[in-house]
Amino acid sequence: MRSTSLLIFAASIASSTSFNLPSPHVHSLPRQSTIGIINIRGGDSGVMTSSTKLFSALAPVSEALVSGSPLRAVGALYAVASLTVVPLTLIRQAYSFSVGYGLSVATMSMALLYAFIFPEGNLSVAPFQSSVPAILALNSLIYGLRLASFIFLREQTVESKKKAFKELDKSGPIKRIPLALGVSLLYAFMTSPALFALRDTTLAAGSALEKVQLYSTGVSVFGMILEAIADQHKYQAKRGKDGEDKFVGPTTWSYRLCRHPNYLGEILFWIGLFAAGSVSFGKSIVAWVCGTLGLWGILSIMFGASSRLDKKQEEKYGGQSAYVEWKKNVPYSLVPLFK
Repeated sequence: MRSTSLLIFAASIASSTSFNLPSPHVHSLPRQSTIGIINIRGGDSGVMTSSTKLFSALAPVSEALVSGSPLRAVGALYAVASLTVVPLTLIRQAYSFSVGYGLSVATMSMALLYAFIFPEGNLSVAPFQSSVPAILALNSLIYGLRLASFIFLREQTVESKKKAFKELDKSGPIKRIPLALGVSLLYAFMTSPALFALRDTTLAAGSALEKVQLYSTGVSVFGMILEAIADQHKYQAKRGKDGEDKFVGPTTWSYRLCRHPNYLGEILFWIGLFAAGSVSFGKSIVAWVCGTLGLWGILSIMFGASSRLDKKQEEKYGGQSAYVEWKKNVPYSLVPLFK
């Protein structure tokens, strides 16, 4: 399962949440001031609205993302991810690699959209009509929100999932923080290609690299959609059958493509995001190291998860004709045409 795999991977990075790499120059986007004070006049006094306070709090993060060194920019992403994951982990340990995973991708994407696309807080569809990196960031936001809400809904409605989440609360809240910081670093690395795509102002319109970025963003969007459809299909097929030993599928639609199309969709999402951002990495060591580590991390997790799930299904359903027939008709575990 994704949860167990993330937990295993996090153990290797939880003990170290910092790194030191040279910070080569990356072109940044021009930016106007992000702090606007709204005065509500009453005599000579003025008060700051709650929205202005929020913008003020986001200003240092936005500045680091847009004009900071590459290392500082990734550090800002890490800060956003940590501020999302740590509180959730204190509530429930499993949230660090489930709800926190999706929600951290969403909050990092929101930070990127605010910093680069809507610095004054004025929402508009116009940027998405002309900027591929803006679409990439928006797709990441949708991906994160969809995944977090789905995982939370599944936990609340499937008793076995709720029980499994509770059983992972083996340590006290404070002892969970290293785990939360470790996975937050992984999430920041995974999302960093979108950051560097937005920072790049040198990509020429109509160039070969821009086309690579466009097509790669398309792959990421397709992966997001495939995962959403497969997740929902599996949820509906198993709904109300929690704890049953009989194989109930799903075996149709995307589950004719491979046995774990939701994992395939997740892989395509992250490969597409990495490829779209990599055309903007240039000679930045930070960009290449962070982006590559993030992609390697999630790919290792997904391939490991699919292998473990295959073994689990074989042990549980191996003698059932419906499962045997489906496995015969769909011989590909994760990647079509590759057994």
